[in-house]
Amino acid sequence: MKKLHLILLILISVMIFAPCTSHRKPLDAEKQYKISPELLHIDSLMWLQPDSATKELSRFWANYNIDSTDTFNKHYFNLLVSEIRYKNGIPQNRERLLKAVNYFDTTDSWLSARAHYMNGVGFKAEDSVVEALYEYLHVLDIMDEHISTPPHTRFMMLIHCRIGDLFSDQYMQEPAIVCYENALKYNNLGECVPFERSILLQKLGFQYDKLQKYDTARYYYDEALHLSPDINNSNYKMLQFYKAMLDCTSGADFEHGIVELKQLASQCSESSRDWRYVNIGLVYQEAGHVDSALVYLQKAFDYGINDAVKSYVAEFIYDIYESQDDTLKMAEFAEYLIEKPSNERVSMARVSTLNAMFQDYLNRHQERLQNQNRKRAVISVSIVVAIILLIVLIMIKIRSQKIQKLQQSLDDNKRLQFESLQKRAKLIFNEKKNESLRLIIDEFKSVYPDIFKNIPETYTNISETERNIVILNLLNFRIKEEAIILNLSENTVMKYRSNLKKKVDFDLISLQIK
Repeated sequence: MKKLHLILLILISVMIFAPCTSHRKPLDAEKQYKISPELLHIDSLMWLQPDSATKELSRFWANYNIDSTDTFNKHYFNLLVSEIRYKNGIPQNRERLLKAVNYFDTTDSWLSARAHYMNGVGFKAEDSVVEALYEYLHVLDIMDEHISTPPHTRFMMLIHCRIGDLFSDQYMQEPAIVCYENALKYNNLGECVPFERSILLQKLGFQYDKLQKYDTARYYYDEALHLSPDINNSNYKMLQFYKAMLDCTSGADFEHGIVELKQLASQCSESSRDWRYVNIGLVYQEAGHVDSALVYLQKAFDYGINDAVKSYVAEFIYDIYESQDDTLKMAEFAEYLIEKPSNERVSMARVSTLNAMFQDYLNRHQERLQNQNRKRAVISVSIVVAIILLIVLIMIKIRSQKIQKLQQSLDDNKRLQFESLQKRAKLIFNEKKNESLRLIIDEFKSVYPDIFKNIPETYTNISETERNIVILNLLNFRIKEEAIILNLSENTVMKYRSNLKKKVDFDLISLQIK
């Protein structure tokens, strides 16, 4: 019974802790590999103090021959370099990064996720959108399948935000909203930084704005403005610009909104002014103010700091001149678009591919969640069954112990009763030898009436004398004492006894009285 209890306790313990170990945990790199303390320190600075991390990484590069270090540290170093380059706007060393990706895929889940993330960043910088999304979704698969603890909430927020940005760039508002909401969820789980939360709320508002869900968009813009720490920073001014655009496009207050848009555009830096002009021009175009739209779109085209912006604006200007049948101007911008075609108008085939990839990931994610829930349900039911079984066994043991105690108590009572009868029988024999047989038989009959009755019924071929000898024998009288009580010779009693052993089961009768 004790062994069974122990087995059940072990089983319950395994079931309770099984969910914690059902996922493959990330390898503990500090124990599995001899990581350079300098690299660990740089990694700790990576996301919170990138400038300090850059300086420390440069110092590490100057003081160590990285090619002579062990394989793990070399790839770890190359991953950190890739992350630092990204934060400082410097192109990656793609060859080294890809080697790190392949290496960490076989060694460490957490570093593998980071390496694929940076590989996705590299693809996005090259405008390889499908390849970038593939890498980002692979990161989520790694995090879903392998990494259970710690939750890496900040990294999960960043990857979901990065995917949301990719969809937003492709004018795929609905999947972008899903990703930004997931990013917001992880922002809530981790250490909430108001500025980061403000940016996520702004991104969500922008997606609803594009879907013309203006009330929801305004709600997110207001929440983002409330969390923006500094009214003079660029993010706060961008939010104001979005709200002013919302007033114009939703018809809430076009005149006030357009004045505010112009005022905000005049206050922004040269690097972002072209996009402000684009937005003002598009607002005018949507409102039917074609001449004003042309003024600001032309400014955006003239101020455009790169060909992508200029090509994007050229298409809208071309559309306006086409509606006015101005063939001369149409030809001017058509010539520019032929030379430098816009890549901002998204291919429907690419959108379809991106949608299919994202839906496939969502299906995998949902299936993993369902499997986890099924495992938890099975474990929960198993724990309940095991606990019930343990309780039943404990109750059975308690009942068994009670029965044993009761049986022991009954046995003790029977033993005391029999010993008392023996003493009284001996006393009768010693004091009243002439009447001892009758008195002893009466005493036995009063204590064991059923046995007294059963002896002749069970053993029908014995005489009354033989019955009396059986009773005296059960009371442990010796042959000499039995001869005196029965008024017989000892030899006669011995013969009776010898014959009775063949007829009567003395052991069975003894069990009934003792």
